Amino acid sequence: MDVAKANELYEMAIRLAADTQILRDALEEEFLGNQVREVVTSEYDLGEVLRVEQIFGGTENLSFGVVTGTADGEHRHFVRKYKYGTVEREIRYEHALVRHIREKGFELPARVFETRRGDTVVEREELLDGRRVARFFAAYEMLGGENTYTWTENRCTDAEYEDAARILARFHEAASDFEPGGLYREQPPIMDYLATMPGTFRRYAASGTGTRYDQYLIDRLPGILAAIERGLTLAPELEGLPRCPTFCDYHPGNLKWRDERGVGLFDFDWAKLDYRVFDVAIGIVYFCTSWEGEDDGELRLAKADIFLRAYQDEVSRTAAPGPLTAAELAVLPRMLAIAALYVVSWDIVAYYIDRDPNDDEYLYFLEHNVAFVDFIESHLDELAAMAAGVEAAAGPGGARGEE
Repeated sequence: MDVAKANELYEMAIRLAADTQILRDALEEEFLGNQVREVVTSEYDLGEVLRVEQIFGGTENLSFGVVTGTADGEHRHFVRKYKYGTVEREIRYEHALVRHIREKGFELPARVFETRRGDTVVEREELLDGRRVARFFAAYEMLGGENTYTWTENRCTDAEYEDAARILARFHEAASDFEPGGLYREQPPIMDYLATMPGTFRRYAASGTGTRYDQYLIDRLPGILAAIERGLTLAPELEGLPRCPTFCDYHPGNLKWRDERGVGLFDFDWAKLDYRVFDVAIGIVYFCTSWEGEDDGELRLAKADIFLRAYQDEVSRTAAPGPLTAAELAVLPRMLAIAALYVVSWDIVAYYIDRDPNDDEYLYFLEHNVAFVDFIESHLDELAAMAAGVEAAAGPGGARGEE
């Protein structure tokens, strides 16, 4: 084939690929919009569906704003289409927890709507890779407030750091007596999950196809595995520490904001029973790590101190779970590194199960999350001093050891 002909065919292929992508996007929008419209119309008494708008920004599930009309006007609702592979039992655990904490007076989460049959989960079948698979849906009230932040755009004001920490404390209080019955999340508690990471990471690293992401993971894998081993040594010190329902995904993008206050909390689909100090650590990692500026790749220690002190002050007002104990504060520095590894795990697993991953985006996430692990591990003494300062500030009736 001569050069001119090859050039002509190459340009034709580019045009065809672009046209194919446009058609694919249009068909996806049409399919999802009609699917959500059918679910709401067939299953719920929310009125006539007037508009369906996809809400972008999440990394796991698909989200939609659905406007319905009734005799008293238009109403906006939130519909979630859970990611493929979500187990129905996990969704029911999430819904039961949300109902429980709302009944306890913690009303920041959106109310889960029931279907005409009195259920909260809707199942539909669809084609995926030529197979018919089950997908699950749920409808919620639409929360007020603004989507001010994301999990990576997280430079809150000091007042917002403080309020977010107090919200986490109130969630732990409301959830402390939650009885899930036979419901639970598939993912095991953090220390059990941490023990599975080395095998998972090695398997994915060996399955790579030579992308920049693959190479970065291979290069950094020895250090990641060493950090996991250091984390696993914490297990004996965790014996007897308080457990409660944990949010496990507590970041500023999962809050709605108004006037530097959190006015709505959503995305409970990662919630599970685990060590309370792990949830506090995840909150600090998500809220206080820096993704930009001069401190890019660092944990902002001053902001972490604000968050931790506000949490301790708020939770000290509760009978359950009560203030962070001296034992919990002692393990917090290492638990922060474990929490950062937990986010690293999300990044690695999500990349390798994604049917069409954005290499640059996932690599950006992984590079930062590995940097956070490294920073935390190199600042354990400063973090221990921060935790000790919170314990000392609590004084009588504040942080206390295990009885």
